Amino acid sequence: MPIISRAVSSPLKARSGGGELYGFPPSPGADLAEWLGTPLGVSNTITRTKSRTAQHNKTVDATPGLHDKLLASAHHHLERAAGQKGIFVHDVVIHGIRVRATTDSPHLYDFWVDNWHSVEEWKRLTGDAPGAPRVRVYALLGVKDEAEAAYYSRESNTILFFNTSYYGQLKSWVLGAVGRILASEYGIHSIHGACVEKDGKGVLYIAPTGTGKSTSSYGLMAYPKTRFHSDDWVYIRYAYSTRDGRRVLVYEAEGSDASKARGYQVYRWIERHALDQAARLRAQTLDNRELQLTLGELDLARPIEAYAYTSEKVFYLRTNLAENFPAATCELLASKQENVPDISEQFLAERSATLDEMLEGLAAARAEAGCEMLKGMSVRKVREICGRLVAFENARAMLDMAKVLPAERVYRNPLEPVRLAVVMLLKRDLDDPVVLSHAVLEPFMERLLIGETPDKKRETAYNAYRAVDDAAERSFIDRIEKSATAERPLYKQFGESTDAPESLREEFELFRVLYNAARTFDLNTILQRDPRVHDKPEAVRRTIALIARILEKEPVGIRLTLENYVEYIS
Repeated sequence: MPIISRAVSSPLKARSGGGELYGFPPSPGADLAEWLGTPLGVSNTITRTKSRTAQHNKTVDATPGLHDKLLASAHHHLERAAGQKGIFVHDVVIHGIRVRATTDSPHLYDFWVDNWHSVEEWKRLTGDAPGAPRVRVYALLGVKDEAEAAYYSRESNTILFFNTSYYGQLKSWVLGAVGRILASEYGIHSIHGACVEKDGKGVLYIAPTGTGKSTSSYGLMAYPKTRFHSDDWVYIRYAYSTRDGRRVLVYEAEGSDASKARGYQVYRWIERHALDQAARLRAQTLDNRELQLTLGELDLARPIEAYAYTSEKVFYLRTNLAENFPAATCELLASKQENVPDISEQFLAERSATLDEMLEGLAAARAEAGCEMLKGMSVRKVREICGRLVAFENARAMLDMAKVLPAERVYRNPLEPVRLAVVMLLKRDLDDPVVLSHAVLEPFMERLLIGETPDKKRETAYNAYRAVDDAAERSFIDRIEKSATAERPLYKQFGESTDAPESLREEFELFRVLYNAARTFDLNTILQRDPRVHDKPEAVRRTIALIARILEKEPVGIRLTLENYVEYIS
């Protein structure tokens, strides 16, 4: 089976029924972790590891001496490599936390610089001067004494990657490490989700893979008065009102009884000490200015509010975005790529319907805005490019959304907040006819605790990025799930437990505050089951219309099924 776009053969991925669908050019050297793929866009780097490393350890501190051994390996490699290969050191700022990366991978350095704001960019955009690095990252190739692996030390806030060039894992582990600092020290919630603003209101999507998070967020951008916020990771600040009308994030409290709280523990502390008017508080305004207050200066009669902040400067996202958002194709072709494969004639034949829809959407985008990258290109070549973008689920690009959409419709300042009005917890359960319902606290929290994906895998909070002891968390959740009853449901048992991992208490205390700060809904993306819906694009349009309507009205107690949802959106 010939592979399109390549003059030589490459390893291929086969479908279950046989036949070659897509593949990657082989490494020109046995020990290489990264090499050039068939050209597409600005560049197309192929990485030997295209997902998480088989060997990874987020609990380095539990093994005495392991952290020191790993760090010694990194430093020995850097000393040995000095003068022989390029060593890149670059500091970035991620929601106020300075992170230093040291790497000898040109690919990782390239994407790292594009992905985040440098210290200088952060100062220019926010006026804020971050301090010394709080997280240190070593991403090194050709380390002879180490396996292909990833490690994280919570105690030292250090991440070590050996012999892997896959940027996705590096990005996710860095976000997880920064998230632990923000939660424990500031009560700021890091969520694996997407966010869009409409009419000044933010909608946050939390979802397992494959349930329509990206489709829902990009789809809403077709409506007027919308702004694109975040594709993958969102920071949430939970803000109290002051009596003089300000909104503040309280991150430290000390009562008249000398009791103290910091970070995520502050919210429950304030609830329990509401009468201690003289309690001293440390806080920040929504744009990071430091304040000192007393508890009596807060207006606790007004509800706490949730404000979302974007995380990335340029978005590292899946190239299959082009399937549901063809207008992005032109800018994808002007972007740096990672692991975009070659495809076969069989792939083009099997995905012909999808590619036809993409070409139709792309034609409309080209007519409206033009696309220099595709000018003079044959239909067959454009079809092949579309196929390559969607063939491999984990192919990625570094995409500047301000070049896809008008700059004024994209959040650019990392300290510009949007108030969250609605949270959508997405699922895709074909056996459940309920399309949308107002979420109740206990089921909402239980869904996040269990974290079951459509393919029955489990991912706590639908967030594999979290820098936690996954095995300990899962063991605890599985145990209380087995003993749950109607009288003592899962979330109640969680609240009563004394042995829950601290990382779980941190995460779900922040989710409890989120639930109280925004209107929360369960959205089941199953409208293709409706016999009145003719195809997937129509199902997507109706789902987006439903989300837009919910943002407009923010209803309480709503419950829509496949039978009656049309009346609501019409």
